[in-house]
Amino acid sequence: MIDLEAFEAAARHGSFVAAAAELYLSPSAVSHRVRALETFLGVGLFVRLARRIELTDHGRAYLPSVRRAFDELALSTTALFGSTNVDRRLTVRAPISFAVLSIAPHLHEFTDAHPDIEIRLVSAIWADSLPPEATDVEVRYGNGYWPGQPALLLCEEMTAPVWTSAFVERYGPVTTVADLVIRPRARVLGYETLGVEAPGRVPRSVADVTVDTSLAAIELVRSGVYSSMVPTRFVASLIADGTFSTLRDAWVTMSESHYVVYPDTTRPPRPESLLFVEWLRWRQRLSLH
Repeated sequence: MIDLEAFEAAARHGSFVAAAAELYLSPSAVSHRVRALETFLGVGLFVRLARRIELTDHGRAYLPSVRRAFDELALSTTALFGSTNVDRRLTVRAPISFAVLSIAPHLHEFTDAHPDIEIRLVSAIWADSLPPEATDVEVRYGNGYWPGQPALLLCEEMTAPVWTSAFVERYGPVTTVADLVIRPRARVLGYETLGVEAPGRVPRSVADVTVDTSLAAIELVRSGVYSSMVPTRFVASLIADGTFSTLRDAWVTMSESHYVVYPDTTRPPRPESLLFVEWLRWRQRLSLH
């Protein structure tokens, strides 16, 4: 049964890697299970090429029977025991800062409303480990243009300068952007800076740092040594509870934003994907108010 499942998933995706992601196995485990089935049957089911696999004539002839068997088994299982949530598993990929700061704190809202949908939230740092067909919904940061993949804007982004009370104790009051420019800052690659540079930068004991995630910048701000310019959605709650201070008139509209794409363009979005995206857009709009 497990070998048949590996064969069907690999045939559907045309990839051992994608089948492995769906079955929560390693690609080598899927390959070994398919090889075991081929040994049992005495015929080859796939032609293994450099970057993909293709069904042999035997594989193409065998696949419909396997799928019918799975369909009949699923119908029997539902009739006897009720539905299961295996087919409602949803894989969502997002940049790590967005996943941790914008999705994770509120994800229980979606799962409470849809307890039969299992969410798998993965970071974009694992992009190479999940092919497009193994991801249902992906959040991307950019200008909204990815050839062949229509993008849906989540919400326009703004960045806000933030700092802590410890920062003020260390360097003095902050009343204008210029007060921040002459003091140590944590810059985030790809985001706008404060937009003002002070002529003749004053000497200081702590240099600016540059990081590649808002998560890292926020932790540097927490240290009380740095200020930073980060998306308002990531720090709205910290501003609201007084952990971070900001200059509201210094908020800047970003030239790029977060978008949703459906990576697998070979099929329409699943109903579960549409439900999740609808909730996500609502949650992002709410976070900015």
